[in-house]
Amino acid sequence: MLRRPLPLRVDLADRETAFSFMARLAAVNGTDARGFGLEQDIAFQRVLDGEPEAVAELAMLGGTDASQLTAWTARKQEGRRHVLRGEPFPGKLIRDPVIRGCPVCLRQDAATSFLPPEQAMALRGTWTVPTLTICLKHDHPLVPLWRHVRPTERYDTVVRFRSIASDIVSGVFDHETREPTDFDEWIEARLTDAPGSCWLDQHPLHAAATFCFLLGSALMRHETAAPSDVHPEDRWALLQMGFAVARHGPTRIREALQRLQDLPGEPHRGPKAIYPVLYDRLSRDYRHAPEFAPYRELLRTHLIETWPLGTGDDLLGEPVDQRKLHSVQSASRETGIDPRRLRKMLRSRGLIADQRPDAWEVFDAEAAEPLLNAMTRLVPATHFAKSLGMSRSQFDRLVADGILQPALETSETKSVWDPWAGQAMLTELFAGAEPLRQAQHGWEHISKSASRLKINPGVIIDGIREGLIRRVGRHSDFDGYAALYVYHDEVASAVADEAPEAMSLELFAKTVGIGRPIHLRRLVANGHTAATRLRNPRTGALQPYITGEDADAFHATFYTLRTASRSHGFSWQSLVARLKRAGVEPFSSADEEYGGLYLKRDVDEALEQP
Repeated sequence: MLRRPLPLRVDLADRETAFSFMARLAAVNGTDARGFGLEQDIAFQRVLDGEPEAVAELAMLGGTDASQLTAWTARKQEGRRHVLRGEPFPGKLIRDPVIRGCPVCLRQDAATSFLPPEQAMALRGTWTVPTLTICLKHDHPLVPLWRHVRPTERYDTVVRFRSIASDIVSGVFDHETREPTDFDEWIEARLTDAPGSCWLDQHPLHAAATFCFLLGSALMRHETAAPSDVHPEDRWALLQMGFAVARHGPTRIREALQRLQDLPGEPHRGPKAIYPVLYDRLSRDYRHAPEFAPYRELLRTHLIETWPLGTGDDLLGEPVDQRKLHSVQSASRETGIDPRRLRKMLRSRGLIADQRPDAWEVFDAEAAEPLLNAMTRLVPATHFAKSLGMSRSQFDRLVADGILQPALETSETKSVWDPWAGQAMLTELFAGAEPLRQAQHGWEHISKSASRLKINPGVIIDGIREGLIRRVGRHSDFDGYAALYVYHDEVASAVADEAPEAMSLELFAKTVGIGRPIHLRRLVANGHTAATRLRNPRTGALQPYITGEDADAFHATFYTLRTASRSHGFSWQSLVARLKRAGVEPFSSADEEYGGLYLKRDVDEALEQP
């Protein structure tokens, strides 16, 4: 049977999305969007996904141009991506549960139509772009209109507008207008015209706009010590700050990175502190996203060429395998050479420009190695301890434990010490250490952990060297031995006197990546995995522990995201996506949940499929 346009229709608004048009068309025909889809054999979900055939059929029923309707409707792609105006966007952002819009546009929709306001108001495709924050037609910020988790209800616009249309018409949703920024006009141009001539136009729109936000967030360090305190409504200002620099390309971006480096703050605090938000997102959230590779490479190159990164330091999620640059400060601490004397010698050899503070005056580590070796002298105990970042009492305890030994000791002279040997000890202990920005629950400095257990710190150091203690932390607020932290419960389990040869449930949970120990306790209590009751050496009470056999039984049955990631070689982010596509759900039983825990056989079977 030949289908014809419906007798009751609505006019398509400029830039209106297909789902908005369908909801309005349904309303004038006496039903809602889902019911209309069932009646007309056009599933609302297909229209939400921007399927061309479904949108074309909808355009025919509504008597409008299919190309106009398709132009501002995002189309779903593989890998949970959507394409709008030829630009890819992550689905979770362009399908945000919060729907935004311009109240002035919506009020004009109502004023120029004979339809009820909720049927006249149309959602525009531009409003779904996450980094667009203003309506350039009215200079009005895009404001939240509603939030709904279920997409089919979220995008039935007439139903949603029905409860707020009167407030929109009366001005309740109005905000103070502002002048559009260069960023606003750039993103509008990218959505309506071909890419322009600025450097960012060489790259996908969403990634370029997101980089502007990340760079702008970092640049806020020029204004405030806490960039994260910027209100969400001021996001537009961060986008503009980043765009004003990034539009000009790599040279200007690296100049901006250097200016951030020149603000108060030293390298030992880590790149996260110098480039807040920017470093964290590029090293974690966008680490494997190819569209962010140009921005990661820019930051990576800058860090390599300007930072005194030592072996084991973090470089965008990867450990540094060899030091390329020293600073006057880092070389002084490693060698024990007075920084004033060191700076003078480096300047005389032409190795430094002598323009920056000790922490940031960097030089080629390999080129300076002969000079540093020649300048290194055995030093007295006081200088040795200071160069390693330890107090004299901490130094004395390690000497008594045989951890530190003098390079030369005779009956006629005081002992003298080799700073290189001390630094080698710290390098060994910090290998694979977790970066700590603060000492959260369970983490203790090695000296305090030893004191609590009434053992010598040398016992803990031996435990680290022997692999009995694996959770070692490096506190970013300190340097040298002062930064050496251990996870106290693991130490207690591994080396404390008379400790059972097993892990507490809390420690085992943290070791395998179960975020909340209560999930492991529930798993044991419900008989899904075994635990052995042993006596706690400190309290004398019997309590469940995970022995080696118990751990083997657990790993034979279950995966956490951490253990599955290690076993199959995927990042946990991609692993979650793969399991969801395969329909593998976290383990549960009798309506009880156990966190991010999966049956091993289900995961192995899903990941082994082509």
